[in-house]
Amino acid sequence: MSKSVNLKFLLVFDLLVETEDEFTDSFLIKNLKHNPKKRYEYRAPPHLFSLICEHFKNEGFEIQTDILKRPILSDLYRTKIRSSIKLRGYQQESYDLFFKNKGRGVIVLPTAAGKTVIGLKIIEGLQQKTLVVVPTKNLLYQWIESLTKYTSLTKDMIGQLGDKIKEIKEITVTTYDSARLNINLLRKEFSLLVLDECHHSVAEETTKVLEGFPAKHRLGLTATPERTDERESILFHLIGPKIAVTRASELSKQGYVAEFELKTIKVQLTDEEREKYNELMSIYKTYLRQRNIQIRSPRDYERFLIFRVNIDPQAKEAVDAHRKARNLVFSSRAKLNKVEKLLEKHSQDHVILFSEFNEMVYTVSRRNLIPAITHETKTSERKKILKKFTNGKYTKIITGKVLDEGFDVQKANVGIIISGTSVARQFVQRLGRLLRPKEGKAVLYELVTPDTLESKTATRRKKTEMI
Repeated sequence: MSKSVNLKFLLVFDLLVETEDEFTDSFLIKNLKHNPKKRYEYRAPPHLFSLICEHFKNEGFEIQTDILKRPILSDLYRTKIRSSIKLRGYQQESYDLFFKNKGRGVIVLPTAAGKTVIGLKIIEGLQQKTLVVVPTKNLLYQWIESLTKYTSLTKDMIGQLGDKIKEIKEITVTTYDSARLNINLLRKEFSLLVLDECHHSVAEETTKVLEGFPAKHRLGLTATPERTDERESILFHLIGPKIAVTRASELSKQGYVAEFELKTIKVQLTDEEREKYNELMSIYKTYLRQRNIQIRSPRDYERFLIFRVNIDPQAKEAVDAHRKARNLVFSSRAKLNKVEKLLEKHSQDHVILFSEFNEMVYTVSRRNLIPAITHETKTSERKKILKKFTNGKYTKIITGKVLDEGFDVQKANVGIIISGTSVARQFVQRLGRLLRPKEGKAVLYELVTPDTLESKTATRRKKTEMI
C-alpha cells in the first residue's frame, strides 16, 4: 500500500500538510513547520505547493488535494485564447527564456516595448487558468481590452475582480489589493499568475498575494524591479529570477520605440536660496553627525531617521529642515523660469511636465495655463484631459506621480522632469511616456540643481537605470 499525503488550505494563509509519518529529509524539515499539537500535521506557505508536491511524488507518495485539480483551460478558452500576435525578436527571446526556466521569472522591458503582448502569448502558450494582477484600475481595464483585442475572447469570458465587480472566470484580471482581500476565493484554481508592474507585488501589504497562491507558473513584468525599500530579493524569490532585460536604447536602435535624447540642464539657486539651503542642510547634517547616522539610501532615511521623530525633538527638526531644503531645490525660481523657456522652445510639441511635489505642479499649471493631473484629480476629469491631449486640443500637461505608470500617452514627444527622486524606476517610466513610435526624436529634460541633494540622487539613480 502506497504512502499518501493530503494537502489543503486553511482559512488563513497557510497550506496544511497531513501525512501518515514524520519527516526526516532536509527539504521537508526546512520548508514545513510541524504542528506540536498534532504529530503528523505540518504547515507551509502556499507558494511552495508545487515544490512540495513534486518532492512527495519523487518519494513515492500519493498526493490527495483539491488544490489546482483542474489547472488547464477548458476547450472553449483554449480555442479562444489563440492570437495572431507575431512576437518581435526580443519578445520571442523573453518568451523562450520563460519556458526554459520552467514557467517562472521576471521580464524587464521599458514602457512601450510590449510587455503585455509577451504576457498574452505566454497565457496562450501555457493554456493554464490565469490570474492577471495589476496595481491600478486603469491597468485592469487595459488588460481586459488587450485580451479582447488580440484574442478571440469576448469581454464576458474575462473575469474581473475590482472596481466594484466580482466575477471570476478561467482568465481573470484583478488588482493587487483585490487579490489580497479575496485570496481564499481565488487561490485554488489559478496555475498561472501574471504580475504586471510586479515591483508592486512585494510591498509589505501585497506580498501575501505572492506567498498565498499555490500557482506553479509566475510571470513578472516591469520596467525596472528596483524598489526604495530594497525588497527586490523577495520579488525574485517569490516570482522567479530576472530572466530577460532589454534596454530602451537597444529598442530605439532597432526602431521598435522612438529615438530619444536625455538632456540634463543645470539650474543654479539664487544667492538668497543658496544661503537658506545651506542653513537648512547644516541643521540636518549636524544631527546625523551627532547621532552617528549614515544615510546611504531612502530605506536608511526611513529606518534610521523617520522612526526617531516621535521620540527625539531634534530628529523632527532635522527631518523638517531636510524637507524644506528639498522643497526649496525642487521649486526654485530659476526652475520656474527655465520651465517657461523650455515651453516656449517646444510650443509646437506635445509636452508632459513631471514634478515630485503637487505644490510645484499647481504653480506651473497656474503660471502657464497648463492642465494639471494629480492624485486629487477626479477620474472623469483625468480621462478628459488625457483625451484632449491625445487628440491635440491640449499640447501640454503637468503631473505629479500619477502618470508614472499605467497610462498610455500616445502623443507626447517631450518630457520635462522639474523634480524627481533617486528611484531608477520612476525615471524609466517617465521616459516611457515618450517612447511610443513616432516621427522625429523624443527628448526628456531633467532640471538638476548642482551641489545639492538633488544632484546626488540623480547621480545615484543613473547607476542603475535601465536605459
